[in-house]
Amino acid sequence: MDDKLKKSYDKLSKHYENDVDTKSFNAYYERPAMLKTIGNVQNLKVLDAGCGAGFYIKWLLKNNVKEVTGIDFSDNMVESAKRRVGNKAKILNVNLNKKLPFGDKYFDMIISSLTLHYVKDLNFTLSEFSRILKANGKLIFSINHPMMTYLYFSLDNYFEEILLEDRINKVPVYFYHRSFNDIFSALNKNSFLIENIIEPKPTIEFKKQDKKNYIKLNKKPHFLIIKAIKLNVTK
Repeated sequence: MDDKLKKSYDKLSKHYENDVDTKSFNAYYERPAMLKTIGNVQNLKVLDAGCGAGFYIKWLLKNNVKEVTGIDFSDNMVESAKRRVGNKAKILNVNLNKKLPFGDKYFDMIISSLTLHYVKDLNFTLSEFSRILKANGKLIFSINHPMMTYLYFSLDNYFEEILLEDRINKVPVYFYHRSFNDIFSALNKNSFLIENIIEPKPTIEFKKQDKKNYIKLNKKPHFLIIKAIKLNVTK
């Protein structure tokens, strides 16, 4: 599945680099809510896990991070991100389904935008995040809302973790539906305390671009944002 998804996002890299910044679901829905949740990043070491074409890396650099590292498993996405920010950040080809190439307790913050629903084993990935994050460090991530996937894909069993197929610009992509319980349990198991849960609503700019979906998103959330703190515990 890694190879199929990688090929899909290699194909989508130009779309993400050239078009996504102005797409309503990104520019006027997920990103404003994520940026508000991320907040002050001054003098922090930040990892962008699933950096895509580098939007968040560029924003972090503008907001005075001490150090930012971006990782993505798509070769073409990595190159897109490098074109966006040059040599101002470390951008690496890394698979979140494998052990991460960073030392223990290295980062102050990890952000991950619309990425964690792609990982095969959420518990493993979160265990790696917990390992490389300092005590009291923050994890902020957005994912597909579990109720959205349950309803949109007409699933029989909300509680069953299941691999689904969707399409972006006619390119197939594959992701996992997971229940709230699955997500919260994985966070808890890996020493994360949930500080905030956000079910974002679209901005007024979204309405100007897509009134129909603006009305829908004010009734049913599409994405979910979670802010969690790495507890200082000894295992």
